[in-house]
Amino acid sequence: MGDLPWENQVKYLGLILDSKFSFRQHAEYNSDKFWNKMHTIMPLIGRHSPLSLNNKVLLFKQILRPIRTYFHPIWCITAKTQRRKFQILQNKILRIMTNAPWLARNDVIHRDLKIETIEEHVRNISRKFFTQLQDHKNPLVNGQVEYAHRNGKYPYPYSTTKWSLPLKLHN
Repeated sequence: MGDLPWENQVKYLGLILDSKFSFRQHAEYNSDKFWNKMHTIMPLIGRHSPLSLNNKVLLFKQILRPIRTYFHPIWCITAKTQRRKFQILQNKILRIMTNAPWLARNDVIHRDLKIETIEEHVRNISRKFFTQLQDHKNPLVNGQVEYAHRNGKYPYPYSTTKWSLPLKLHN
């Protein structure tokens, strides 16, 4: 039996882990997957689609956004540039869906469509995820929750990193 070869990255449960935990390869893979799906449903959400804007938003929320936010708890440790790239993609899609002119501000489009930015959405689903972990019936799962105060280093309310301060809330 030979030794296992060393790899710089490995795919596990749809998440591509690299040796530096930068998640750059995962972001690139995720971006390609997103655009492939986007081109598939473009006739439904494009500028000339007969669907109403509400239906386009629903398709965006149900099909496209979950691709971008898969493994949302890791986004607290990804580089800000990676998160920014995801926001740029979301802005492009919303502009295509609404046929908005170039001078329309992105925050106005988000507000009018009642769609959260990527940062807000990931923050909310991460908070919900960690709250559910804390309230889980299984003590093994419940004991894995580690909290960290927002110290400016991680933009999300709870950090999943092992090097964060284990400040567990007690009921």
